[in-house]
Amino acid sequence: MDELRPWSESKGEASRLVGLAAAIEPAPVDLSKWDDVVRATKQRRDWRLVPAFAASLAAGIVLVLWLKPAPNVVVAPAVEAPVLVASANATWQQQPSGVVRLDAGRLSVQRATSGRVVLETPHATLDATRARFLAEVTAGGTTLIVQEGEVVLRTKTERRVVKAGETLVWPPTPTIPAPLSAVAAPSTSVCDEATGSRLDCLRVEAQGDGLTAQAALYELGVLELKQGNASDALAAWTTSLARFPDGVLHPEVRLALLVELTKARRFTEAVVVARAFEAACSADPRLADVQALRRSLEAR
Repeated sequence: MDELRPWSESKGEASRLVGLAAAIEPAPVDLSKWDDVVRATKQRRDWRLVPAFAASLAAGIVLVLWLKPAPNVVVAPAVEAPVLVASANATWQQQPSGVVRLDAGRLSVQRATSGRVVLETPHATLDATRARFLAEVTAGGTTLIVQEGEVVLRTKTERRVVKAGETLVWPPTPTIPAPLSAVAAPSTSVCDEATGSRLDCLRVEAQGDGLTAQAALYELGVLELKQGNASDALAAWTTSLARFPDGVLHPEVRLALLVELTKARRFTEAVVVARAFEAACSADPRLADVQALRRSLEAR
């Protein structure tokens, strides 16, 4: 390394170099060729660098997009499909829309799942989510039994919410006018408790003729009904009308049949009995009540 010398010593040396440079004569420049000099020193473009630049730009864009934080995406939980079990005699089908149509028999939802169940019957539409229930369709209507959750029952004019532990039958049983339920027939039977089984005694009397047999058949139906044998009661009254269609007690027998068929929700049969009463008992004071009940039954 050269030894550093004081400024006073280096000053003379610098003056000497400046003097030598000034003594050099500049080379002559041909002004006619000045444009060529400028053109030669002008910056040149190298087009071979363009593809490399484009590739680096694309790589930068990809890198930015890759490093950009992704938005939060909420993944919806999977919907568990409901499990439907139909009875052997059920008539049902699943429509293209997913709605299940039940025309007869029983259909149950075994588990309360997140899947929606829409069940149509001839009487109503049942709509449920996270519910376990049983639906049964008969000629008399739709019975809904909810075991878990709740089910919405809808018709054209009604909306009912049926909750766990509740049972709903639709359409509701129409109100039976009081004069039709207050039916009593005069008893001419000789059967009493002292003669042994009253049922057996009435059955024997019913085999006879005349008013005694009519009264026995009517009372036999009443007694069977009290003991919970509705089918036997209806059989006794049906037999009475078949044997004594114009008998003294036929209005009471017809009304008894009409009331019990209505309570049993056998509406179609009840309408037939009501119309027969209207035709056979046109002068009966209870005719208007029968007609009102029949219209209510036909509206179902």
